[in-house]
Amino acid sequence: MKACKNRLASDMQIFRGVSIPWIVLILVLLVSMVKSQLFVRQATLTADIIDGTQQAVNTAKLVEFVTVTAGYALVNILIIVLGGFAYQKINLGVRNKLWDKLMKLPTRYYDGENGDALVSRVTTDTSQSYVYFRVLIDLVTAVYAAVVAYLQMRKFSPVLSRYMLFLIPVLLLMAWVFGKVNYIAGQKGQSTFSKTLAYLVERTRNLRLVKAARMEAEEEKQGRFLFHNQFRAGIWSIFSNSSSVLLMELLAGASIAITFLAGRGLVQSGEITIGRLLGFYTISSMMVGRIIELLLLYGTFRQGNGRLAKIAEILNAPEETQEGMEFDTTDADITVDHVSFSYPDRPALKDVSFTIPKSKITAIIGANGAGKSTMFKLLERMYDPDGGSIRFGEEDVRKYSVRSWRESFAIVSQDKPLLSGTVRENILYGTRRKVSEEELEYVAKQAGVYDFVMATPAGFDAQVGMAGGNFSGGQRQCIAIARAMMRNPDYLLLDEATSNLDANSEQLVSKALSNLMKGRTTVMIAHNYSATREADHIVVMKDGRVEAEGTPEELLQTNEYYRSFAGEAI
Repeated sequence: MKACKNRLASDMQIFRGVSIPWIVLILVLLVSMVKSQLFVRQATLTADIIDGTQQAVNTAKLVEFVTVTAGYALVNILIIVLGGFAYQKINLGVRNKLWDKLMKLPTRYYDGENGDALVSRVTTDTSQSYVYFRVLIDLVTAVYAAVVAYLQMRKFSPVLSRYMLFLIPVLLLMAWVFGKVNYIAGQKGQSTFSKTLAYLVERTRNLRLVKAARMEAEEEKQGRFLFHNQFRAGIWSIFSNSSSVLLMELLAGASIAITFLAGRGLVQSGEITIGRLLGFYTISSMMVGRIIELLLLYGTFRQGNGRLAKIAEILNAPEETQEGMEFDTTDADITVDHVSFSYPDRPALKDVSFTIPKSKITAIIGANGAGKSTMFKLLERMYDPDGGSIRFGEEDVRKYSVRSWRESFAIVSQDKPLLSGTVRENILYGTRRKVSEEELEYVAKQAGVYDFVMATPAGFDAQVGMAGGNFSGGQRQCIAIARAMMRNPDYLLLDEATSNLDANSEQLVSKALSNLMKGRTTVMIAHNYSATREADHIVVMKDGRVEAEGTPEELLQTNEYYRSFAGEAI
């Protein structure tokens, strides 16, 4: 019980700060209760009209029946419209809250999460955010309708009403069984859907790799396997849904049997009229249906609860701290002092110490796995060190707010990340000031972007394809350099910015980088000697440690790795 309360309290935190349309939800509840009353009144009028046909037709009853029927149709429409609006409003609020939270989580959180799974959280799981409120409304409505129906049944026939009570234990047992079946089917369907979605997103994103590796046949086989699992889950869902229909039909049959077999004698004895017997049957069917609906809510609630638990897990995760001083951009050395850092599955840096001199170009070199990229993540403050510190001048960088620190840095990475949109939007991404067309053109020329962009019909408004696939690697890198240049950063991080480029592209990018590095403290990860020609300071890393540090001239005399690194160019 305590665990259940804790689970409920945790889930309720999902809605904290979300604008819940309480007035609309209350209206839905009230209209749903009116619907129950109208249904009972409709059945009662039907009984009166049937009984009245043996004499003169009661015009007033007919007019009231038509009015009640029209009202019943109207409240159904209102429930659909108002309920749909309220539920989608709740979904929107939770989806916005979850997205805002994802923007505030530290990078370390994403190390343990699959990106495609997070997409499913924001899109699919939030679509069930309203489930608590719908279940609550359905619960109250079902209880109210069952009570109203039973009271009217007693007015028609106390004897038949007592007979109907014998159905309730059977109803409880069957509804519990089918509720569990529906819940299991829903969980199975969601699980297979999530796996298929993750597979499709990953494979369609990497179709070029699939074709290059000639893995089409294997991927087709894997896709068919997942689709078949989803098909089986769909069949299981159909079975569970049909079981609910079977339950309804069985109980409807039992209701008919009780009503007409027991009612026949009552009609013959004059204790109940034919019209009232039919009215009793109609209302008893509603009561049975409402009780079944009430019990089947268990499966609906559990299914939605499972999805909300995943959302709650994200919302309860600690956020990246935004506290701290504004970053003073007055030039100072950056000192890495006995820094250690580990990922969840492995250590990455061990007692690393070196200095990044102000207004100089520092190159970090080393073999794969040496810790270069991890060091960059710490300099960007995507992570904080597990041990030791990074200082700007005499201050630990953790004293500065993450926002102001990152605003003073720009990074150009080997990934060349571009977003969907126009070239203009990609260059201006992260720039929060108004930029004139003249400044845009100047930066584009400095970054080597202007000529190839102007060669397109749309110029700066040319669309960027998926991941920039309609531009070459060198062109994508130049756009990324233009983006960094537009931000006019005080400090620059270059993460193997010229790797995987052909000679012509590397020359183009190197020229753009030279323009970008002028007058800035720059740290670069270098994969070859040519990328370090302008470096003033070299840091050699090996196995998560600093092996050597100094000027290029000093390291040529003292470090074997750097001599080998520079060997072909010397």
